[in-house]
Amino acid sequence: MVFPAEESPASGPISLPSSGLAADILALAGAGAVPTVEPARAPAPLPAVAEAEAPRAHNISFFSAPVREERKAAEATEHLATFFLGREEYGVDVRLVQEIIRVSEITQVPRAPEFIKGVINLRGRIIPVVDLKRKLGLGDVEVTRQSRIVVVKIKERLIGLLVDGASQVLKVPISTIEAAPDEVTEIDTTAIRGVAKLTGRLIILMDLNKTLALELREEADEAP
Repeated sequence: MVFPAEESPASGPISLPSSGLAADILALAGAGAVPTVEPARAPAPLPAVAEAEAPRAHNISFFSAPVREERKAAEATEHLATFFLGREEYGVDVRLVQEIIRVSEITQVPRAPEFIKGVINLRGRIIPVVDLKRKLGLGDVEVTRQSRIVVVKIKERLIGLLVDGASQVLKVPISTIEAAPDEVTEIDTTAIRGVAKLTGRLIILMDLNKTLALELREEADEAP
């Protein structure tokens, strides 16, 4: 790294601090006019230049290290949208969630699987609503004022997930995610990709691709 002050021209007035580096530049500037001064001044700049450059290299490393650490910290978190089924909190990748809406009128569909609550009209688009609680074998969602429909998009397919209540969007450190403990063994383990253990709470992480595999496959079979 070269600072502009070090590139002063060899002629004209020179204004530099009294240091080894300044002595070096003065010696180079006057080398052609006063050769007798050169032997006395030439050896002095060498250690001074090394000392001036060394801290600059150290400073670059000093400032870049925190940036690398911050980048690693950002990469070591996962963004989740969380919701409740009963008293348990569940989380899905927030990138899959399109929106969370209040429960509106749900139209039942004849001969639909029992976990399909029906369909809703979402701004002119008809989407199926899955009772996620029944899908996981945990009973039925009793629709209340706290109930919500989590609209997710998987493989270009919109599906509504009926849940007991929405929680929040948060960052979870990947280091807190572990395999599912015995507390959640009553749920089909293929639907779970891990559990985030936070202070005072557990968040069960769902694999929606596996949980909704049947619905996605049926949609693909019905496609022309």
